[in-house]
Amino acid sequence: MKSMLKKGLLAAALMASTAPAAMAQECADADRVPITWSTIAGFYTDAMAELVSGFEAGHCVKVNVVNIDNSQLYNKQVIEMVGQTGAYDVVTLETSEKAEFAENGFILPMTEYFADKKAQLDDVAPTLAALTTQYKDDVWGLPYYTYTAGYIYRADLFDDPTEKEAFKKRFNYDLAVPTTWAQHRDIAEFFTRKAGETLKGEKLTKDFYGVGLMAGPFPEIQDEMSGVLWSQGADWLTDEGKVPVDAVEKAMNDYLELVKYAPPAALTVTYDGVMNQMKDGQIAQTYSFFLDQWPNAVQTETSVAGAKMGVAEAPEKKAYIGGFLLAVSASSAHPKEAMDFVAHIGGHDAQMEFAKAGGTSTLMSVLSDPAFAAPESRGKTGHFSTLLEIFDSMKGFRSNLFDTPFGAKIYNTMQIPLQSAAAGQISARQAAERLAVEVEKICGGPCPIGK
Repeated sequence: MKSMLKKGLLAAALMASTAPAAMAQECADADRVPITWSTIAGFYTDAMAELVSGFEAGHCVKVNVVNIDNSQLYNKQVIEMVGQTGAYDVVTLETSEKAEFAENGFILPMTEYFADKKAQLDDVAPTLAALTTQYKDDVWGLPYYTYTAGYIYRADLFDDPTEKEAFKKRFNYDLAVPTTWAQHRDIAEFFTRKAGETLKGEKLTKDFYGVGLMAGPFPEIQDEMSGVLWSQGADWLTDEGKVPVDAVEKAMNDYLELVKYAPPAALTVTYDGVMNQMKDGQIAQTYSFFLDQWPNAVQTETSVAGAKMGVAEAPEKKAYIGGFLLAVSASSAHPKEAMDFVAHIGGHDAQMEFAKAGGTSTLMSVLSDPAFAAPESRGKTGHFSTLLEIFDSMKGFRSNLFDTPFGAKIYNTMQIPLQSAAAGQISARQAAERLAVEVEKICGGPCPIGK
């Protein structure tokens, strides 16, 4: 019954007509079709305000933007989807939530809608598209923002002759952007200093740490660990739908080694805390870290004398890939207008404007635009070329965590055992075993994988 309803709504949406753009500009407010977009409060939405206005100028539509704290967004959207209230026409989904919303009929497939818009679909970075838009041979919307991870570091420290010489003497290889996680750990150890010791030949007035970590009680700890786990050839779920305990234990132990070289506050913070530590001159590098934070990180060059920031792929060329997907609610009273809105926000023109405002685009044409490689754009888009490298390096990658309809529930549970291990409350083995038990409870046995 649910699938029949979904197909009926979709057919109606595709047959519906809309006013041409020129007519829409003269549309009376009383005639505008209302649609509501539930999304994340903060920059992600603030930067979209003008783009929403632009859509309204070209369509006889009024968009009501509902700003919801990221920690509450999933639960609020699920409640409305289960109740089929129609409260939201367009929803914003994290990568792990797509399969659940698609499998349960919460959102409408947009495969037919994009049938004659193949060029727009093809412009989405293929690696990102596979993880965010695709599920069981259907397209479920467009990502409008990516928080794909890489590596951010203090390039001035890596280039300092005194530090280079000391590193080479200690580890017997050159100090450079790490290509392996073992090198990354060496660098973290090397740059950890006490107040009174020297850094770049100058005496430190406060402790300095080799790495910033998102080890607080937040989901980002598993995002950080994903690159290491995937580098092992493992995943959070096997193809049989079970947690690979040995592999998770190994990744957790690697993480615990790094905790030694991170600020004590690592156990309480997420990405904003790491950025504050960088801008305060407390850390030398990140771990597997969200590159959308580059405009934040580059501010270190202003707050710390002599600092120069660098960005690169994460070691082993493996890191978390993710994005916010815009999808259309199956209970929307205006699915055609909602789909038009998704296509607009995820389209080239809107994404270009989003990038100029400091947003991290999902489109290859935007990420590769020469304007964003210019020196004057570095503060906002200096990470774009690195994102292109990451998407190329991870071409064809998929994670079973994103292809199970239980992915969101698993994702929202993972940080509990992982953070407990990071805090020293349980061992890495216990964390892996507890995660396996919790996942089995969530799925009622092995988790179904529906690529």
